[in-house]
Amino acid sequence: MSQYHSTSVAVFAHNEADGIAANIRAIQNAGLGADDLVFVLINGTTDTTESIVAAMAQDDPRIRPVVIELGDKANAWSFYVNHLAPQASDLHVFVDGDVQVSKGAFDEIHASLAVHPEAMAASTLPRGGRTAKAWARRILHHHGMPGNFYALRGETLARIKAQSINMPVGLIGDDPFLRWLLLSGLEPGARPDPARIRPVPNATFTYQSIPITSWRGLRALWARQMRYQLRDLQMNLLREHLTTYGLSAMPRRIDSLYDRATPLMALKGQIKLRKLAFFYTYLRARASRARPLRAAAWYEK
Repeated sequence: MSQYHSTSVAVFAHNEADGIAANIRAIQNAGLGADDLVFVLINGTTDTTESIVAAMAQDDPRIRPVVIELGDKANAWSFYVNHLAPQASDLHVFVDGDVQVSKGAFDEIHASLAVHPEAMAASTLPRGGRTAKAWARRILHHHGMPGNFYALRGETLARIKAQSINMPVGLIGDDPFLRWLLLSGLEPGARPDPARIRPVPNATFTYQSIPITSWRGLRALWARQMRYQLRDLQMNLLREHLTTYGLSAMPRRIDSLYDRATPLMALKGQIKLRKLAFFYTYLRARASRARPLRAAAWYEK
């Protein structure tokens, strides 16, 4: 008989009424044990996501709907880590509400981490999207960690919590932030070790690409690229800040660093087409700093 491993799942759900039921059903088939838990972080939702999850929870007590008023993934992540994550769990899995994980994926992650004790986390590979194959190759080659579906060891999450590491509210992309921290062993500025993140080829997630056959789809694709461009600026600011001052100086809000932004900082990094909008990104960041939040953040709980 194989040893049982306790798994806790955090699902990020912001207006995911169209796909949240399929998302949860896939999680149920991914190797979820009878005593495991699925926390669905319903953040800032204005559609029927909450009622759909509540109905599924009546049939499966492992499902725990958690309503968070502020619509912000970084805030939901910090709330899970600080207030919800079971201390006894061997594995903490993070899944976006708009993807479907593969059957048996959790078992594959447990098995991979068991033979790679040096790994602090596990990453997974995409399937089905327009750029999935190229994306998967990059993950395998660079030990990437897509935010759509990844896992942290229980010991890793315990270290994160003990060091009071919370994501700044407004941070776009938990994946580049966590990847940077994990590769450095939670020590900003330390030499990165790719072995700390273990890609698991047999654990995958399916997602839908934005269609490019209509003007609406092209506009959505451009909006996503501009969001990625802002994410790059945020990460450049955050890396510089934490490398200089350490994790104890983690800002509560990412826009508290925007006064330090420069146009060249928005351009810094790998040259991509979206970098042509570097000056627009800089102006957008400067204009949006210190805006009032629409609801309470994790640090106000």
